[in-house]
Amino acid sequence: MLKRKIESTLFDWKDNRKQALLVTGARQVGKTYSISEFAKGNFKSFINIDFARQPDQLDNFVHFKNSDHFMIILSAIAGDKMIPNETIVFFDEIQVLYKYREELIKKGKISSLSLDLLTAMKSVVIEGKYRFILSGSMLGVSLKDVLLYPVGYLDRVQMFPLDFEEFLWARGVGETAINHLKECFEEKKEVFDGVHNMFLDYFNEYVLIGGMPEAVESYFTSKNLYFVAQTQKQIIDSYLIDITRYVENDEKKMRIREIYKAIPSELNERNKRFISSHVFDKAFLKKHNIVDEFLWLTFSSIAIPVYNVTEAIIPLMISSERRTLKLFYNDIGLLDSMLLTTGIREKLFRNEKVINYGAPFENVIAQELYAHGFDEKLYYYNSKKHGEVDFLIEYNNEVLPIEIKSGKTDEMNMYNHNALNNIIKMYKPKEAYVFGEFNVKKETDVIWHLPIYMIMFLQN
Repeated sequence: MLKRKIESTLFDWKDNRKQALLVTGARQVGKTYSISEFAKGNFKSFINIDFARQPDQLDNFVHFKNSDHFMIILSAIAGDKMIPNETIVFFDEIQVLYKYREELIKKGKISSLSLDLLTAMKSVVIEGKYRFILSGSMLGVSLKDVLLYPVGYLDRVQMFPLDFEEFLWARGVGETAINHLKECFEEKKEVFDGVHNMFLDYFNEYVLIGGMPEAVESYFTSKNLYFVAQTQKQIIDSYLIDITRYVENDEKKMRIREIYKAIPSELNERNKRFISSHVFDKAFLKKHNIVDEFLWLTFSSIAIPVYNVTEAIIPLMISSERRTLKLFYNDIGLLDSMLLTTGIREKLFRNEKVINYGAPFENVIAQELYAHGFDEKLYYYNSKKHGEVDFLIEYNNEVLPIEIKSGKTDEMNMYNHNALNNIIKMYKPKEAYVFGEFNVKKETDVIWHLPIYMIMFLQN
């Protein structure tokens, strides 16, 4: 059983919040398992309605006349399991329900004015006799209005693949060791050599496997990379199927699929920027705006956008260029799976030194920052005159530049970061971090060299 950070969020919600809870996130990140285990262990009665596995329930919950209608339906299904103050109801895969509702409205079979599930349950949630959790994938594209304008009776939390700390828990690493690293990060002091080398190996293992729960469990159970790769391929296939299922326009489906499949090759380019003309004909791009295709991948949580900024000044979004971006996979393991023909996984496994780890290392850093609260505040800096800095984030109300040194470093390339020096001269940030396979070291009054695994302690 994998320990997940969502568990503490669920306990906090149970003890301190009366609202319903909506858990969002991409497919296969562990939402259903974590919620089900929590519900079974903390409530006397657990009612689980999964719209993907119980399609016969769709007509029961697709529309309501009022909240009383909602409770009558729920009571008819659950019967004596509806115990006041001791019951939790879990509606899973609700994107299936809302897709079905949309189809019925288009066919004229139900009115768009009829109450949907989230609206019908409002008064029941406020009354407080029963607790409700809802979850599903693709909610960013099927429930955009709810996600953008959350209502007062509904809390929302997003779940991600295992981050590096959760991967360490799965590996059996103790809290004492992790707390030592955190202390070293906060006090900017060296990690004991043996511990440092061990965690570099653990981090490279994480880059090798990624954070999808099924892949992680497969790896620690079998130590067989073939099984891991098969699991990751199935997840990628399910994402491509979702694009087909949740995008109506056939041409747009094709474009989104092509963009998603092109991410590895674009990250393999020197500047890692996504260049649309590498995927689509220039003549087509002059006539068509494909911004929506990129936004779909973002809203679905299967890709992570990092936008270019022209100024390293808070708020960074003011100077962001929304058409100039890098696009990463939501999980480093999926990127590795797509790069299998390059031998990247075997080379990582053998810890080969002569290899460009740039794309995997930047992807894993984007993934960590995204999961740690920087999901809508990830940027990079690029200027023809001053160069490129890998990431800029807003941290402790300051701009924090971050440079990534992938693979093994020597004294020469350890200090080779002209663009970072240029940003420091122009914008004078209080701190700048260079992450790589070295121990904690102060380079200047501003620049700190930090072990790559310490990215897990950057929290928004």
